[in-house]
Amino acid sequence: MAAERHGTVEVEKALEYSLGGTGPGILDFPCSVRRLPDGNTLICDAGTEAGHGSELIEVDRDGRVVWSDSEQFSFAHGIELTPDGTILVADTSNDRVVEFDRERRIVFSSDDWDGGLGRLSDGSRLSYPNNVVLTPDGLICITDRNNDRAVVVDRDGTVHGTFSAGLSRPHNCEPLPGGGAIIADSDGNRVVEIDSEGTVVWQYDTGLNWPRDANRLPNGNTLIVDSKNSRVIEVSPEHEIVWEFAVEYFANFYEAHRLPSGTTLISDQQHKRVIEVDRDGNVVWSFRNYKREAPIHERLTNGFFTKRGDDGFPLSWSFMRRFSEGGGAFLWLEDDRGQSVPAIVYDRAGGLALQQTIAVKPGARYSIGGRIATSGLESGFACIQVAFRDGDDGFLCDAADAPRGATFSGDTDWTEDSFAAVAPENATHADVRLFISGSGVAMFSQVRCFE
Repeated sequence: MAAERHGTVEVEKALEYSLGGTGPGILDFPCSVRRLPDGNTLICDAGTEAGHGSELIEVDRDGRVVWSDSEQFSFAHGIELTPDGTILVADTSNDRVVEFDRERRIVFSSDDWDGGLGRLSDGSRLSYPNNVVLTPDGLICITDRNNDRAVVVDRDGTVHGTFSAGLSRPHNCEPLPGGGAIIADSDGNRVVEIDSEGTVVWQYDTGLNWPRDANRLPNGNTLIVDSKNSRVIEVSPEHEIVWEFAVEYFANFYEAHRLPSGTTLISDQQHKRVIEVDRDGNVVWSFRNYKREAPIHERLTNGFFTKRGDDGFPLSWSFMRRFSEGGGAFLWLEDDRGQSVPAIVYDRAGGLALQQTIAVKPGARYSIGGRIATSGLESGFACIQVAFRDGDDGFLCDAADAPRGATFSGDTDWTEDSFAAVAPENATHADVRLFISGSGVAMFSQVRCFE
């Protein structure tokens, strides 16, 4: 099919993904986590890979879910408890911050700024807010990731300050006394302390790989979550690592908090759990109640897309939207041979994938391939990829490092692509992904995977 035929598809005709989540109170992808005064733990759950089931979950010391809110969020990312007992939430894929009470009633929403336009006083809008905290003087500090900043505002949307200082896709800004802040500058692979004048007065960047959380401890040290290195470290002002908790699997830890007891509370995203560890690295408490949503097939099924499910999607395939940043759509088009094939339309820097999970044998070599065409795909690419998982359903490496074929962008006519991948020794299953990032259209046909 010539590129111009599918370069102007009508997104409103695309199908909505209908697969539900794993149910209220089931932890799928923990982000922010807080230990409450009564000993319970409040967890911010981003939801399933399909983009459903994001919620807040409160569990007691025995692992019982005692409260949850699962009806208001799309990729809930960060939480903050207020002195009034309400909860502030960074509702990331909805590009907003909301505050609600324990009866689940919304008492504040950034959507209401500027007469319902959601604009701050500087004319900007939030873009992928991933964290929200209160400043010492009661203002709201929002880490506005895709705007490469943290912004301090009041509930009317008036901007009182901004931290940027060369930040690139930051996470979890923590305001400090005196008007400064400490921020995980994630894509910059550093943690920075910025003063009230916007000057970087301290930073740590030794060996970090995508840090996503940093907290200044009462002793002056800094607790850092080094996500892609699967560790949490405590660093002195002189840049010495004085404590470290690391694991041998790819954990992609998200957030950590030092508790008054001296233990550390950590969200372990890849193994879908929250853990509490002591100074010796022993796990003294954990919570995991994960239930896998999608089936694991013995072999790749319906790779030629001749069968459709009742939801209109290719049978045996799932549309994965957790990291879509709120954008994208699926639809059916025709390839150059007149066959109906799946297409993904996308318009931002996150990622979307049509995927199927298959069982694999450790050490076995797999051949993966298919046909791809793209149209107007800018600032990104499309590809076929395979991502191996372990028995806890965690990925064995970061998505950027998972085996994949060639990448396609711009306007590309139908092209055959293939590659090989060996299942790691601890792999039990793998996702075969048809992936897109950036703005444009990607189509896929005749996908295969065999040993």
